[in-house]
Amino acid sequence: MTAARRARLLVCLALCGCAGQADHFYTLNRMPEAARAAGAPTIHVRLQVTIPSLLDRNEMVLQTNRNGIVILDHERWAAPLADQVSDTLARDIEGRRSDIFVGDRGFDRAAAPPVLLKVDIVRMSAQRGGQASIEAHWRIVDTSAGVDELGGGSFEAAVTRDEYSAVAQAFSQTLSDLAERLAQGVRRR
Repeated sequence: MTAARRARLLVCLALCGCAGQADHFYTLNRMPEAARAAGAPTIHVRLQVTIPSLLDRNEMVLQTNRNGIVILDHERWAAPLADQVSDTLARDIEGRRSDIFVGDRGFDRAAAPPVLLKVDIVRMSAQRGGQASIEAHWRIVDTSAGVDELGGGSFEAAVTRDEYSAVAQAFSQTLSDLAERLAQGVRRR
């Protein structure tokens, strides 16, 4: 067998190996999975969330050590991570307060100006079999109450199993803890 044929055979084997691996998709979920409390919302919150560009990708990104990461080509988010974080956080906040509705700019009403909630996810990391953590800074601006409040914190959850779905579950829990803090920060009218 010639060297060229051996090289072609190795390339074909490598491509076959890559093609055989299935993609797995994960979502973030509202925690806890309870129905929204009854009551008409009186506070409209406009939520803006940013996450680091390194993480805002389809592939799951895990931390391997202090300075190392691994990007998992076949373990993917079912939707853009920034969209999932925003949606999960919004539903978690609404689930904690029946008087809050979280929406976007399209729901603004002149009679009841919205509370602006800006959340910057500064760090979002996880290790299989370790911890998932989120560090966030936020700003709550309620012009009707004259409130402009800054805050920040770190939220952690254990990755309870050595599976990628456990990473998504742990991130969901950290977002739930963040939502609890944010819901407390929005003053009742």
